[in-house]
Amino acid sequence: MKKINLLKAAVWILSFTAFFGCKEYLDMKPDLRKAVPTTLEDCNALLNNYSVLNQGYPYIGELASDNFMMTTANWLSVSILEDKELFIWNTDITPPATQWSAQYKKVYVANQVLDVLKNLDETQQSKTLKGEALFFRAYAHFALAELFVPIPLANGTNINKEAIPYRKTPNIEDRVERSTISEFYKQLLQDANDAAILLPATGNVLSTPTKIAANALLARIYLYLQDYPRAVQYASACLLEKSDLLDFETLNAASNSPIARFNKEVIFQAIAVGSATYTRTRWKLDSTLMEKYDDSDLRKAVFFIKNADGTYSYKGNYDGQLNQAPFSGLAVDEILISRAEGYVRTGKVDSALMDLNRLRRSRWVKSQFNLITEKDPQKLLEIILMERRKELIMRQRRWSDLKRLNLDTSTAQTLYRNIENKEYVLPPNDLRYTMLIPLAVLENSTLQQTKR
Repeated sequence: MKKINLLKAAVWILSFTAFFGCKEYLDMKPDLRKAVPTTLEDCNALLNNYSVLNQGYPYIGELASDNFMMTTANWLSVSILEDKELFIWNTDITPPATQWSAQYKKVYVANQVLDVLKNLDETQQSKTLKGEALFFRAYAHFALAELFVPIPLANGTNINKEAIPYRKTPNIEDRVERSTISEFYKQLLQDANDAAILLPATGNVLSTPTKIAANALLARIYLYLQDYPRAVQYASACLLEKSDLLDFETLNAASNSPIARFNKEVIFQAIAVGSATYTRTRWKLDSTLMEKYDDSDLRKAVFFIKNADGTYSYKGNYDGQLNQAPFSGLAVDEILISRAEGYVRTGKVDSALMDLNRLRRSRWVKSQFNLITEKDPQKLLEIILMERRKELIMRQRRWSDLKRLNLDTSTAQTLYRNIENKEYVLPPNDLRYTMLIPLAVLENSTLQQTKR
C-alpha cells in the first residue's frame, strides 16, 4: 500500500502546472489526500526522485548571454518562439513556463518533506533528510533568482524591491506573495547554511546533496552576491574535502562526448531542461571567444567540434551527453576558479595564482604549459574572469556572471546580436537582465507581471 501511495504522490507532484494553483489540481485533491507521505521512508523516496529534483533546471540564461551565436538562417530555423525571441532580448517575450514551474516543483517536494519531518522524532536520518530538502529548496530558488530576481546592489538601494515568492509551505492554497530582494536572499542563505550543518560530508551518489555540495552552493551564491571573503570561505571548505580535477590529456578529445557523466570533478549532479535550439547545426560558439583558447589548451578539442564551415559547436557536456540538456550542477573546476577570483579580489594574489595555475595545468598540453605569473591584481582579475568564461562554457553560469560583473564599470559588457541585418543591443544593467514571469504562471496564479 505504501508503494502505491508513493506512486500516487509522484503523479500528484508531476500533475502540477505553473504555480500549483490550477483548477485541475483542486478538482483532484480529494482523491489524492491519502497519497500524502507520512514516514521517513516516504520522505527518502521523494528526495530520490532524480527526474524531478536533478533535472529540469533553467537553460535560458545561456541562451541570452554572449558565449554562443546564431546566423540569421539558424535563428529563423528555431522552432521554439520563446528561445527565438529571448536570443534577441525581445522586451515583451516571457520564457517557457518550464523555466519557472520545474523549479517550484522541486521546491514543493522539498517543502512537503520538511512538513512531514516536523511531525516525526528527530534522528540522524531525519536530520539528513531535512538537510537534503533544504538544499534542494535553496538550489531551486537560486536557479530562479538568477533569472527572475534583480541582483542585489552593494549599496543596498534595491533590497526592498520585489523579488519572487520564496515558498516555505507545501500547501498550494496558501497565497504566497513576492518576497523583497532582502527577504529572498536571507531565506536562501539560511536554507543553504542549515543544509551544510545537517548534511553528511559525503554521500553514495552524486545526485544526493552533501555538506560538500552545500558549501559549494554557498560559494556560488556568495560570489554572485559579491561577498568575496565568504565566497573564499565556503569554496575552501568545499575544496578541503573534494578537489580532484580531470586531466584533459587523458580524455578522448575526438569523442562526441569526451567527458563522462558523474566524473570525479562533479560535486552535485544536475542538468538543465533540454532545448532543440542547442543543436550542433545552429548553436555555434562565438568566434571571438574561440580565439581566446590557446592552441595548447586542450579544452579547444574537448569542449568543441569544428564544423565544415569553420565554426565550432559545443560537445563538452559534464553530463556525458550531447549538449541539448547541459550540466547545471556543481563541480570542482567552478569552485576552484571561484576561489581564485575571490582571492584576487581580497588581495591574496599568490593564492589566486596557485588556484588559477592548478586549473589551467589540468587543461593544458603538459609539455607546452607555462605558469601565469601576473602580479597586478586588476590584470590578474581579467585573466581569471576570462579563464572562468572559457572553463564554465555552457554551464548556466554566464548570465549570472554578466549580471554581477555589469555592476562594475571595469568589467561591464554590452552585448550585441545581428539578425536579419538588424542590430540588437543589451546594455549593462538593463532591466531585461531580470526575466519576465511566464504567461502560463500569471494565468494560474495571483502574481502580477514583473515591472520594467
